Amino acid sequence: MIKKEKPMLSVEALIQAQGKQWNRSFTDPAFGHMGPISPPEMKPDISLLNGNNTANFSSDPASPGPFGILNNNMQSVNQGVPVSPNAVQNRASYPPNHPLSGSKHLCSICGDRASGKHYGVYSCEGCKGFFKRTVRKDLTYACREEKKCTIDKRQRNRCQYCRYQKCLACGMKREAVQEERQRGAKLPTKNEDLNPTSSMRDLTIERIIEAEQKSELRSGDNAIPYLRVGPTSMVPSDYKGAVSHLCQMVNKQLFQLVEYARRMPHFAHLQKEDQVTLLKAGWNELLIANVAWRSIEYLDVESNPDGSVDRRTPIRQPQQMCLGPNFTLHRNSAIQAGVAAIFDRILSELSVKMKRLNVDRSELSCLKAIILFNPDIRGLKSRHEVDICREKIYACLDEHCRTEHPGDDGRFAQLLLRLPALRSISLKCLDHLFFFRLIGDKQLENFVVEMLDTPMC
Repeated sequence: MIKKEKPMLSVEALIQAQGKQWNRSFTDPAFGHMGPISPPEMKPDISLLNGNNTANFSSDPASPGPFGILNNNMQSVNQGVPVSPNAVQNRASYPPNHPLSGSKHLCSICGDRASGKHYGVYSCEGCKGFFKRTVRKDLTYACREEKKCTIDKRQRNRCQYCRYQKCLACGMKREAVQEERQRGAKLPTKNEDLNPTSSMRDLTIERIIEAEQKSELRSGDNAIPYLRVGPTSMVPSDYKGAVSHLCQMVNKQLFQLVEYARRMPHFAHLQKEDQVTLLKAGWNELLIANVAWRSIEYLDVESNPDGSVDRRTPIRQPQQMCLGPNFTLHRNSAIQAGVAAIFDRILSELSVKMKRLNVDRSELSCLKAIILFNPDIRGLKSRHEVDICREKIYACLDEHCRTEHPGDDGRFAQLLLRLPALRSISLKCLDHLFFFRLIGDKQLENFVVEMLDTPMC
């Protein structure tokens, strides 16, 4: 005997069935023979499409529910509500099937198009996600200026501290995020707890930035004595003092770099030999990436209000490079020390490009993580795991670009194109370190192994 499947009801049939149910409920004896009553405002129950028996008569046009925008459109048609010209203009800028096509509100934080009411405030997807990640990860930020940064559509990524403070000032509720997490919490299975690769799910931009911030707090006066101006160095006598100070600063950053790698999600699950191999291969590129990004503020160029620079805007020959906190190098000194070529390449091929793209902290962190998890390094034993980590970071960076820069389709590729230049410059820097004999007698891997064996605070 063949069992017949029940036919699927169309949307119209569901709405009509709900209307009949409404009229019948008022003639039912259970209601005390009140007689047939026609409701003054008939609203189709869209909740039936979601398998929910509770009627949804939300009047909020930007309700965060999955059918909030659909409710708004149907109410405008069925009830004859006049639509403002601004609302029509807003909808026209998106395709009909786009989730923001019916939105007529602006984000209270940055002024971008709001996707609905999130955590008590009309906000865009970018600010909603930023606030949710901040609360869930319990992240803390610091302002590089005077805690008065402008937070708008173009500059919302420049200062996370001021952006978070504005979220709170506009009324976003931390408890709403916590309640949402409790409702959607899923207990990990036993296999997930025992499987180290489950930590790859934690490879998010927030966790990467958190690893950087904690490593900066741990650096202090600690250093790895790898670079030094020894008796056999080829550094001119007039510059030995300055170069020695530079080596000390780089040694501190090396210590901080190993701390950063140890705190990176999944890095500690790799074999010890692979951890050392990745750090030995990437430390120079990682430090140069930091130098290039710090040097952006020293470029002599007229920028836009959002901090970006037009491609056609001429940039004068950069004269200063920021090697570390409160430590800059002038081009004249680089010329006299014989490193002018590297000086110019770092600023022109990296800093200037970053300035034109207005690279933010999140994008820089992703690029550094991509450098660290390099599956192409010779001698890796866990090449497949490292490759999976890099692919996960690629996905995080791509999502960030699409969310924060929706009109710039080529941004993801432009950011990745800085990596070949960075690799080339780092190799040239290593040549100079060996030429000037600044490499100490003790191998870098010995220092790295000692740090990796030290318990992490």
